[in-house]
Amino acid sequence: MNIAGMNITYRHFPFEHFLESMTELGVDRIELWAGEPHFYVYRGGIGQLRRIRKDLKSRNMKVVCYTPEQCVYPFNLAASDQELRQRSVDYFVENVYAALELDANMMLVTSGIGSFHVPVEESWKYAADSIGRLSKVAEREGVTLALEPLTRFESNLITDVKGIQRMMDEIRSPALKGMIDTVAMQLAGERPEDYFSTLEELCHFHLIDGDGATDAHLALDEGTLDWRGYLESLKRHGYQGTCSLEIMGFHYYQDPHDTLMHSIRKIREIGI
Repeated sequence: MNIAGMNITYRHFPFEHFLESMTELGVDRIELWAGEPHFYVYRGGIGQLRRIRKDLKSRNMKVVCYTPEQCVYPFNLAASDQELRQRSVDYFVENVYAALELDANMMLVTSGIGSFHVPVEESWKYAADSIGRLSKVAEREGVTLALEPLTRFESNLITDVKGIQRMMDEIRSPALKGMIDTVAMQLAGERPEDYFSTLEELCHFHLIDGDGATDAHLALDEGTLDWRGYLESLKRHGYQGTCSLEIMGFHYYQDPHDTLMHSIRKIREIGI
């Protein structure tokens, strides 16, 4: 199984510390979370991107997915405020080009969250318009948009595989593809088989454990999810992509190296 570390777990350490940790753990694929203080598209610019690319090249590392911070203020593709929504689209477009500078051909995107004072269908139209415009840019530049479902605690729009398929059906862009987040999947009452039977292609996979009741993104075997069964399902269906460990939580942030080390060891032990 192709494993990727994600620097979001190292968010309170320097980016160089994350790269050193990945080298020590024998991981050469990363999912780059584009958020402060590691990299933010409106700070540092092309110079910082080139330094990151140089550091990655020197370590023979590849960015398999570029993930702009998007779950918190101030960006929201489904915002009812037109100016905020346009600013959000512009932000994602800038991140497409940042991803290309890092030789990454996939960028993660979510639906955003609809304003609670308007009907959900109105917010859906806003999200579809935003993602549709972004898809045109991604298509032109040869970038895949990995559409990730959020949990019901994070969004009132795309929270399951049916939502992914509906959005893809509306936009009809070859650049837009679906992915799995194991916490969102479990909270929606789904399993990988539901994704493989619904979607034509699965482009990416977030592997984390969860408590089965909240959106906690836990280290492997610290929750209740059947993550080993999920990996077996990926193998049966011939999934050739990467599994990123999107582990989050304050106690993990304090010791990210040991956190990822134990989870990676568990994956390698089952020999998938």
